Amino acid sequence: MEHTLRSFIAIPLSADVRRWLADARAALERGLPSGAVRWTAIDGIHITLKFLGEIPAARVDAIRAVMDRAAAGRRAFTVAAEGLGCFPSLRRPRVIWAGVRAQPELDALQKQLEDGLAAAGFPREQRAFAPHLTLARVRDGAAENVLEAIGRSVGTAQIKSAAEMAADEFCLFRSVLKPGGPEYSILFTAALCSVAAEGKA
Repeated sequence: MEHTLRSFIAIPLSADVRRWLADARAALERGLPSGAVRWTAIDGIHITLKFLGEIPAARVDAIRAVMDRAAAGRRAFTVAAEGLGCFPSLRRPRVIWAGVRAQPELDALQKQLEDGLAAAGFPREQRAFAPHLTLARVRDGAAENVLEAIGRSVGTAQIKSAAEMAADEFCLFRSVLKPGGPEYSILFTAALCSVAAEGKA
């Protein structure tokens, strides 16, 4: 039987952004009904660029080659976490998220990865790229009044305006599903060029 890995490509978060997310979670918790959601571990949150799912271990090298090409000559850029929202909406919340400010560089990186992986035989994502940071998932079967309370809490939470970080690398992560939640490990990191490094060239 062929060995497979559950994997995805993502930008890891800085300590400042993780602290911002922790503060946002604390602000939300004050207004949410007890036990209404399943929180995502802050250390397990990333800016996902491509979810690959179960892939043959033998294909990791092909993914690495696509990542290397996407990183080559590309400069690091700034991303920011800001605002809160729900999928599909505040009125019918299923997922609570923190937003990622729109950045042309982020969109360009994701598109090059998507195109390169498609050329290598990986299925394309059918949904438009919508970068976000998943804070929590609403528990199945939540009553209407609970859903209303969740949407109200997300819509009125008092949070800091934004937290910025340098996106200077992206990684191929392995995800192992366990009873206590997924465990992540990095299989490969692709580094982007820093401005300081360019100045020394």
